[in-house]
Amino acid sequence: MHSQEQNWAEVMGFDRLPTHIIEKRVADLLDLSGKKAIVTGAGGDGLGQAVANRLGGCGADVALIGRTLEKVERRAKEVTQRWGVKAVPIRADMSDWEQVHRAVGEAHDALGGLDIMVNNPVMVHAGPFEKFTKEQIDHTVLGSITMLMYGAHAALEYLLPQGSGKIINIGAVGGRLQHRGLVVYNSCKAGVIGFTRNLAHEMAPRGVNVLGVAPGIMIKPDLKQRILDPRSDQDHAARDSIIESITTQVQLGRVGLPEEVANMVAYLASEAAAYMCGQTIDVAGGQWMN
Repeated sequence: MHSQEQNWAEVMGFDRLPTHIIEKRVADLLDLSGKKAIVTGAGGDGLGQAVANRLGGCGADVALIGRTLEKVERRAKEVTQRWGVKAVPIRADMSDWEQVHRAVGEAHDALGGLDIMVNNPVMVHAGPFEKFTKEQIDHTVLGSITMLMYGAHAALEYLLPQGSGKIINIGAVGGRLQHRGLVVYNSCKAGVIGFTRNLAHEMAPRGVNVLGVAPGIMIKPDLKQRILDPRSDQDHAARDSIIESITTQVQLGRVGLPEEVANMVAYLASEAAAYMCGQTIDVAGGQWMN
């Protein structure tokens, strides 16, 4: 009988419950001090830099990976000056398998470890599907899901041997919806949701947790300016599409900031989300297809 009780305790995972969190504030659980994080696509004005900033603000040391060294150097300097954490800029083209693995290795060595990998790929092309070229399809698939898989693969070289860590994949709410002009992109983002769920299923028993975040319509300075002052047919089309989405699909009736999405990434990276696994969380103002 005693042996059977022990077996049930093991099956239920009683020995692995994070009981140390019971007496803590949620704010304490969000503290990432001592954690080592990598954020890809972190050199521009969008989500990557916002995530790096949020993780640094929670106390994590961060490696910022981007295609242009000057951009990630500037963003890394901002994170260090603002939060007093270590921020390392690393140049890499995330569409290149060898460069991805080299960059993640450099980040691991520079930070002294790896606990959090944020895969933030980029969207490339939009427009009517029948007008896409082979190159545009290949480029969009590469930039929307393949790069993300490369990053996860590289991170697992360090997370699996230590039996711990988190991978957070950036998808899009479009992965659950349908939009004209975004057939390839949305299909890839549906793939990101499936990849996150399946990788989590494979890795959770080995100590690595995989989660995802699905942003909606995020506004950054260059997009804001192009919407306010459209200068091309593509800008006009983008503005019309965004306005239609805001007025008919987004329940909060506004666009979002990258920092609002980055809030969810920071939460998922923390102990506060310790019992979440495989989910992709929408941060999209309640966007849905009417």
